[in-house]
Amino acid sequence: MSDQPADLSALSVTTAEPLRQGLLTPTVIAATGLAAILTLAAVDAALRGPWLDEFWTLELSDTRKGLSALVWDGWMRDAHPPVFNAWATLLASLGITSIPAGRLVSNMLVAGLMILAAFRLSRRIPGQAGFAAALLLLTLSLPQAMESFAVYRSYFWQIAAIGTLALVARHVAAAKSDLAWRRDLDVAAIAALATVGSIGIHYVGALFGGLLAAAIAVCAFARGLRRWATLVLATAALSSLFIATSVALQMPSWAAQFDHSWIDLPGLAALGVLGSLAAAPLWLNPVPLAGLWLGRERAGDASQAWFVAMIGIVLAVGMAIVFAVHLVQPIVVDRYLFAVPVLVCALLAVPAARLARDRWLFGLLALVAVAGAARPMIETGIRPLWRENARTIAAIVAGCPTTQVYAASGWALGPAAETRAARREDPVFEQAYRSLAASAGFSVRFIGQGGSAQATPGACPVLLWYEHTPNEAEDDLPWAIEAAGFSGLEGARISVMRSATGFVLRADRP
Repeated sequence: MSDQPADLSALSVTTAEPLRQGLLTPTVIAATGLAAILTLAAVDAALRGPWLDEFWTLELSDTRKGLSALVWDGWMRDAHPPVFNAWATLLASLGITSIPAGRLVSNMLVAGLMILAAFRLSRRIPGQAGFAAALLLLTLSLPQAMESFAVYRSYFWQIAAIGTLALVARHVAAAKSDLAWRRDLDVAAIAALATVGSIGIHYVGALFGGLLAAAIAVCAFARGLRRWATLVLATAALSSLFIATSVALQMPSWAAQFDHSWIDLPGLAALGVLGSLAAAPLWLNPVPLAGLWLGRERAGDASQAWFVAMIGIVLAVGMAIVFAVHLVQPIVVDRYLFAVPVLVCALLAVPAARLARDRWLFGLLALVAVAGAARPMIETGIRPLWRENARTIAAIVAGCPTTQVYAASGWALGPAAETRAARREDPVFEQAYRSLAASAGFSVRFIGQGGSAQATPGACPVLLWYEHTPNEAEDDLPWAIEAAGFSGLEGARISVMRSATGFVLRADRP
């Protein structure tokens, strides 16, 4: 009887150790990290306020005038390929018409597809699970990924597509045999979908998708994987044809309506944006560098060499082309170039894969990834964006119900106020203001470009609401009144309430 406690204690230690080992496998660590990252992203997507581009998504998925009118008067006049607009229209037909719901359905779906692709590809070739897990953790925890997950646009789709195509590139670089259609139908579908997404979703992003698809095809051909080369080349060619057709159909409206470009970044500043996008993944999560030390005595891996060469060449050539084009026609905007940090994450995933042999280092990699994903939310909280001014106005109207509320386009305060591009946005601004006002419990009158309004404050004030304004536009309130075509406020007591995205001008009687 005296020996029983000792026996039970030994049994406890014996059974606890395998359990602890099982809970600390790289697969479990990666799954836990990804679940935490996606939970943070989903909370932000559900609660964050909207902004102008997302109201464009609603505009380009509104079929009240008929699908044909939407396609020809909407999609064909847009500056993006119609893929995401078609998806948003499908969601709207299913009753998903709110921005938060659209974000969650769209971005959770493609995040799930990317994770599924990583799982399927890593099961086909032994030793690739660590690379796939590392790439997922590094990519989905990027600030660009977290930011775009909370936006009802195609930006997160671009990230998932180019990340999945990088997984395909690693698979092709390591494959020992060519594609077998019956056995490999799932991986063939993954490769085709990733290629289509990388090329067909965004015009600037298509450059990197096309270059990576070409690099994969060259690698496959050089390694004797002719069916792989044929699949990727054929899919890339069809996607490129789709992009060319979209450009041809949309170009007449671009010439007629896009008489102003808000992108005016100087050449050196554009180079700085490209450099910061390329460097960001490294300083955000330097843990993968430990893999260089762990692999210092291992023999070189030819498949790794192929992969690193593919990604490195695509990055160098793609960034050089973007910079050269920017010097002629400015195109550098960070959200157009999310392929750059994703491809850098793909490079970092190579040494990071070696950390899978050490569960503590791999756990540190996942922990830093989760911390990086949480950091923006910790620093800034859930951002209300355009909702902030709507709430400010709602509080004023609640305290003084006869308050008169007017709104104007932020374009009215910039140098392009008289352009056709500015007038093109008026319907979207109007719908945005009306929907925000309705949800906050007040009504608003929109003043379009070239329009006018007159009001005089009485017992309650007159409010003029501006969103999407140039920096420091609120510093010249007389100009803000004049630019909106507003009159009747002469002699009124003027004040302003600034938010992160715009401001509300308040006029009270003297």
